Amino acid sequence: MRTGIEAAEYAAELQRLVRYLGVSNGNMQEGSLRCDVNISVRPIGQIKFGTKVEIKNLNSFSSMSRAIDFEISRQVLLHNQGQGDQIVQETRLWEEGGQKTITMRKKEGLSDYRYFPEPDLPGVTITEDYVDSISKSLPELPEIKRQRYEKMGLSMQDVLFLTNDANVAEFFDATIGEGADVKLATNWMMGDIAAYLKNEKMAIGNIKLTPHELAELISAIQEGTISGKIAKEILFEIMAKGGTVKGMIEEKDLVQIVDPQEIEKMVDKVIADNPKQLEQYRGGKTKLQGYFAGQVMKESKGKANPNLLNKVLLQKLNAKT
Repeated sequence: MRTGIEAAEYAAELQRLVRYLGVSNGNMQEGSLRCDVNISVRPIGQIKFGTKVEIKNLNSFSSMSRAIDFEISRQVLLHNQGQGDQIVQETRLWEEGGQKTITMRKKEGLSDYRYFPEPDLPGVTITEDYVDSISKSLPELPEIKRQRYEKMGLSMQDVLFLTNDANVAEFFDATIGEGADVKLATNWMMGDIAAYLKNEKMAIGNIKLTPHELAELISAIQEGTISGKIAKEILFEIMAKGGTVKGMIEEKDLVQIVDPQEIEKMVDKVIADNPKQLEQYRGGKTKLQGYFAGQVMKESKGKANPNLLNKVLLQKLNAKT
């Protein structure tokens, strides 16, 4: 590895692995995952690396990346100044406040690490059959999952978001397993659901929404039963309190209005109630279309089909008097 960000991403992938496998929660700030780094540099043209320096006190991938890049720069500078012999085998600490590494303790050789055999521990023989059996028992790991999602046509941003958390990936897979459109399911999970989880400081396994209900919500939008605006309201209520999409639509009378005549009546009323804005619109202030659309949507309690609403509204606003 050559850079801090490369090492940090390697460690982040290890974190994903231990979480996917259920080995640990992998939280660095809790000490569930600890990462120390060893750094050595070599001048261009030199085959052998220089003296190794260890860095500790790294409690995040961000600090790991910055500590490595600093230490590389420190060692390179010493070499460039002809002071390469001042790079000694030691353990250094990452000082977050000063954004630098500082000496913790010097080490002269392997004896300082106090390595010695443990006579009470028997040797362990790991057979090829045992390794094969473990390999076959593994769940789908992050890299394989990323490849599968890429083949679905998802962007790398989508793929990385969905696979970063095994529980999020499981929720997504279950949602599309219920028949939900892949891209729409991704958009909902990366948008409103992710925002809710962040604001409430919750994990996806703790919300009341199920993959089945998310698939039902997406289906209701695609079929034109509800608008996107109404869908958001339903989504947030189900995430917080539970319930079903169909039950909520029926209980609150949220079915989208798709009758042209009903929408036309609401448009006529809004136009009649706003003669000044109508005059301004027809005088060239066409951005007022958004104002009229908002008033019609308000009149319909958010249930008017947006596409049909705008079609009827434009016809009425541009009608010759």
